[in-house]
Amino acid sequence: MRERKPRLRTRLVVTPRTATVAAAAAALALGLGTWLVLDALKAPPLEIQGYVLTTPRDLPADDLVDEHGEPFRLDDFVGHWSFLYFGYTYCPDVCPLTLVELAKVKLELAASRFAEPSAYYFVSVDPGRDTPARLREYVAYFDQELRGLTGSAAALAALARATDTVFDVPDDSVGDNYLVSHSSNVVLLDPNGRVHAVFAPPHDPAKLAGDFTKIVERYEALR
Repeated sequence: MRERKPRLRTRLVVTPRTATVAAAAAALALGLGTWLVLDALKAPPLEIQGYVLTTPRDLPADDLVDEHGEPFRLDDFVGHWSFLYFGYTYCPDVCPLTLVELAKVKLELAASRFAEPSAYYFVSVDPGRDTPARLREYVAYFDQELRGLTGSAAALAALARATDTVFDVPDDSVGDNYLVSHSSNVVLLDPNGRVHAVFAPPHDPAKLAGDFTKIVERYEALR
């Protein structure tokens, strides 16, 4: 009769030291896994003529006035993408040229059958001269769907700060014979009515339309 050998059993002895090492290893593995997932989700910044904000920025709650003299509120920006250009109707060159380019952007998007809802706004920073009636006549010259906005000096200053826009109305602005200095950026609001991107000049319609398409595609992919 064969002698049965005793079976060896290995006991795992857990000491405070081994427990600490195991916990540290688990935490390291978890942290590494989380980092890999987040790194995979991290999208490279979009290359556009301008910049996309890392975090969309809320607009100030100041009410504006549209080209019909009606109140225009922040909620009116919600539900569609919005292009904003700041200037004034007495501008001799930059404003009319940019509004022509924006009208071409609209045509470019239509030609490419890019159906994302969007609206276009000309924001006058010169409310002393640009009455709603004058705004209405001015914007209609460039496009029947171009909207005109203006407001009090305080409301316009707050909106400009939120949209990285700069303008300066001279203190001695008496009569109609004065110039207003202003930046020439085009500001993009997302469908939540927040500042999403800023397009820097010069504004090439095909380039701007292409950049807008990329922004919308990225926005939809990350929702």
